[in-house]
Amino acid sequence: GPFGNIATGCSSVIADRVAAAGVGDGGYILTEAGFGSDMGLERFIDLKCAVSGMHPSVAVVVVTIRALKAHSGRHRLVSGKDLPEEMLQENVDDVRDGAANLLKHLQIVRGFGITPVVAVNVFPTDHGAEVDEALRIVRETGARAATARPVTDGGAGCLELADAVVEACEQA
Repeated sequence: GPFGNIATGCSSVIADRVAAAGVGDGGYILTEAGFGSDMGLERFIDLKCAVSGMHPSVAVVVVTIRALKAHSGRHRLVSGKDLPEEMLQENVDDVRDGAANLLKHLQIVRGFGITPVVAVNVFPTDHGAEVDEALRIVRETGARAATARPVTDGGAGCLELADAVVEACEQA
């Protein structure tokens, strides 16, 4: 992102310590690590975790079908313009071919000794077969994957993801 040189993209150490004091030993603290594992997570670990002594058990990697399709290299995206019409059509091959970027992020997360959970952020224009393919690709790596539907279902649309995160924390 354009903010790589000026921001860490995460909450303060003080905020996380206040949260930790409030939840005690049996709770969960959710914090943002920043913009992608290749920049945000590395800064989070190298700076925030080094200073605070805190270390995450689980990292949620958020992906969209549109992002996977964009990473296929088949579509020309132009800032400020609508997405290409062909990108909105069902195309499982685009999802599959764009997954290399997601798989690299999972490798980075694991390289820090953190368990990844992938949230497929589903939008109303996404196609079921594409969502299923994204979930399959992630699960094939041994990582947990869950859909999140906050756009259409609000908080209730994130319960599957919440369950996956809790399960991962319990096993980490």
